[in-house]
Amino acid sequence: MPVAVKKQSLEFIDKNHQNYCDLVTFFLNADISIQEKERKASHFLKKEIQSLTYNSNDFPADMSKIQDWMLNNNKVQCTEYQAYLERRNSGAGREYFKNVAQAFEFLIKVAPVKRVDGSWLFSIIHYWNDPVFRDLIQIYLEELGLGLAKSNHVCLFDDLILNLGLEHFVLDLEDEYYHQPAIQLALAYAPPEFIPEIIGFNLAYEQLPLHLLITNYELQELGIDSKYFNLHITIDNIDNGHAHLSHKAFEKIYRKFNDKEFFIEKMKIGFALSNKGLSSIQIIKNLNLDTLVIKILKRKALVGNVIHNDKCKFNNQTINSWLAVPDSVEEFIDVLIDKKWIKLGRDPEESRFWRLISQEDGKMYGVFNSTEKQIIYDWIAGEYAQYTDLRTPGIQLEHKNQNDFMFSFLSDGELEDIQHQIYETGNLAMKINKLLPYLAPHAHHRETGLWCTQRFVDFLFPFLSHQKFTS
Repeated sequence: MPVAVKKQSLEFIDKNHQNYCDLVTFFLNADISIQEKERKASHFLKKEIQSLTYNSNDFPADMSKIQDWMLNNNKVQCTEYQAYLERRNSGAGREYFKNVAQAFEFLIKVAPVKRVDGSWLFSIIHYWNDPVFRDLIQIYLEELGLGLAKSNHVCLFDDLILNLGLEHFVLDLEDEYYHQPAIQLALAYAPPEFIPEIIGFNLAYEQLPLHLLITNYELQELGIDSKYFNLHITIDNIDNGHAHLSHKAFEKIYRKFNDKEFFIEKMKIGFALSNKGLSSIQIIKNLNLDTLVIKILKRKALVGNVIHNDKCKFNNQTINSWLAVPDSVEEFIDVLIDKKWIKLGRDPEESRFWRLISQEDGKMYGVFNSTEKQIIYDWIAGEYAQYTDLRTPGIQLEHKNQNDFMFSFLSDGELEDIQHQIYETGNLAMKINKLLPYLAPHAHHRETGLWCTQRFVDFLFPFLSHQKFTS
């Protein structure tokens, strides 16, 4: 690592950071060593635990009853989902996403946490030669899609975001959306003392939540590919999926600890850490297209404030002057609504502003891309959008897996180098230790990481390797 970069990273570790996005960036930085990340992870997790409030009654008093507790929780969620389906079949509307734009907003705001999916188990794979951790390692490898881009959870979500044109919205998110991802990445680099917390965190995350079932249903209904969410319903199942493996791992590791009460207390803390930060339910309840539209128009104002003519004025101000100050854009929107250029809750075709940006002969045609127009359309339409064609603005929501067609003609030789090292190394332990860095949260979903994941599976989980080619 260059001296300047190393000095900067060490200064970052020692600072008392309040910015979660910076923490996520730190943990995903390939130039920072695992040792430095472990030091930061320990400091950050201890701080998070100090501010933790949780109800220990969430768990049964008798640890032998945990499986029954998990089964009952699963049954409750499924029962509530059946009630939801009955409401929908009786004619009730969608309960999470009233329109496509709201679904977009949800996907944007959950992106930071989805892009580190499964990362909390990365530290566990370093214990690959200890059978007690085998179930957790299997979970992590399956989160990584066994090295296949079409099944790798991060690849799937990235692909969805790119196909829907939402990437640049994610870059503009507030820091609060990075709180839970920062915790997950800290667990990814946590030292051995945090193993019970990781067990508890994993138990929490592998439960089947009602919001996942409803999200999957409504995204499909809106024409948005929901494979990422559906995969979490199927692969996490409590019969033989990740929920089952999580319980098996808990039992094995629990038996190994001499101080059972200490282990359980730390495990409960890990379970509670899964609730820190904004949850999916909180995000859904706070969906606000007004804010998203304002962000779109503020971004356009950076260019638009110098290209409009001065003939058209609103409240004695030219459009250029309205757009010159970003903070006045929101007020300008209110003026357009007041002047009936935007008619909220009506057919967008009745709004002059919509016609200007959507019709080929409109003076602003081409300024907004199809994703932005979908958001503006649904914002204007409001409740009216429920009774119209979902694809009216012309956005193509059909999913196309870009990974099926992508091939890099530019290579830095990284993949070729690790392939040569693996083929030239005879010792299994040496092979595994060379592969491990490429299974890290910042690397596993890239070309080299996918290849290394496949080799890791081949070496240690041959039955999964067979499954890889039959799925």
